[in-house]
Amino acid sequence: MAKIVDTIVAPSTTITTQAIALIRISGDDAFSIINKLLKKEVPQTKGIYFRQIFDKDKLVDEVVINAFVNPSSFTGENTIEIACHGGILNTNRIIKLIISAGARMAQKGEFSQRAFLNGKIDLIQAEGINDLIHATNDLALKIGIDNMSGTNNKAIFSLKENLMDVISRIQVSIDYPDYDDVEGSSIEDLTKLLEKLNDQVTKLIVRSKLANKSVTGIKTAIIGQTNVGKSSILNALLDEDKAIVTDIPGTTRDIVEGQISLETVTLNLIDTAGIRETKDIVENLGIKKSKDLIKQADLVLFVVNSDRVDDHDNLEILNELNGKTYITIFNKSDLLKEDKNKLINEYKNVVFTSAINNDIDQLIEKIQEMYSNEEILKSDELVLINLSQIALIEQVKEKIDQSLNAIKSSMPIDIVNVDLYAAWDFLNELIGEQYDEEIIDNIFKKYCLGK
Repeated sequence: MAKIVDTIVAPSTTITTQAIALIRISGDDAFSIINKLLKKEVPQTKGIYFRQIFDKDKLVDEVVINAFVNPSSFTGENTIEIACHGGILNTNRIIKLIISAGARMAQKGEFSQRAFLNGKIDLIQAEGINDLIHATNDLALKIGIDNMSGTNNKAIFSLKENLMDVISRIQVSIDYPDYDDVEGSSIEDLTKLLEKLNDQVTKLIVRSKLANKSVTGIKTAIIGQTNVGKSSILNALLDEDKAIVTDIPGTTRDIVEGQISLETVTLNLIDTAGIRETKDIVENLGIKKSKDLIKQADLVLFVVNSDRVDDHDNLEILNELNGKTYITIFNKSDLLKEDKNKLINEYKNVVFTSAINNDIDQLIEKIQEMYSNEEILKSDELVLINLSQIALIEQVKEKIDQSLNAIKSSMPIDIVNVDLYAAWDFLNELIGEQYDEEIIDNIFKKYCLGK
């Protein structure tokens, strides 16, 4: 773990050609360091100040300084934020002057790490900050804001409070076995309390796993026969010519990937080789990959030619899709002569597109309908989208499950409490009330510089 006694500096905006750049200094010596570069010192009081920065006697820039005095800052330390004129050379020059005056360059995420270590935020809030910065859709944005603000974190503290209540009731019966009539401490009462806890944790896991998929990306395979417009669908969704589009069957022989973010869901798109009977060895390898991807995908976009609805290849694909979530896309709808109602009756989740004309509105609407996540968007309940957080809450559930099984099996009550104490430790780890320094370092290393 980096030395928290050091005063650190980093750009809070990208170093590029722009009107304004923001540089942040945090640490005990923040005021003394910036004042070494000024003719008129900044007082150690909260406020906004206009100043000139000098390199010895040479004017470097005119800046606006926003000063915060510990503990009333994001990091809980003395903090100076400098709004200087943008530009690569100018921004780097000011940072170098600050380092020469006694600061060191911050590591990635070190400002947020200090905020956590100084008790300004918990780990769920810290992860919320990172989720907000890297949000790819409205759902991720909402979860990031809610978790960063700490408004929904009360759910974890409520879980901890309820869990400790059960632990305490059991501990009383262990320490004072003669008092077997303590209210709410019967086996029936404890079982009900544990079942209620288990239900809370289970719902949190279900919400979180659902949101995690929609935020990190639904693995989506575009499947179909050759020359049905799969690559055109991919290009229309991405709004770019990523895949080669020709009238020659079998053009796509390997996997082409891309990502699209809609309002409440992100799709990790994979365009695959067309599925058909062929003697071409290379093309057959691509077709095998396509069939493997059907099994791996969370969502399949099944592209069909209306004049070949019932042929062997399409029926084979339909068989592969048994039990999968999929959308049937009748592409080239501008050329469609079939009765659309007939096609809708024969296939699931049917949409009509003309990707070559960029007409994919029905497809977008169908995807958003299937992954609306409306309940999560409207809910004020806690949602965790980080896999390590979800893994921790799953361990909490596992321990509560074990304690429930133990109490229902009439095992000694102290055995029940062993698992509940373990669940308590996992909840503390989730919010950072107990932690391993190496794990904390790794959590904040994925942050961007200056945050």
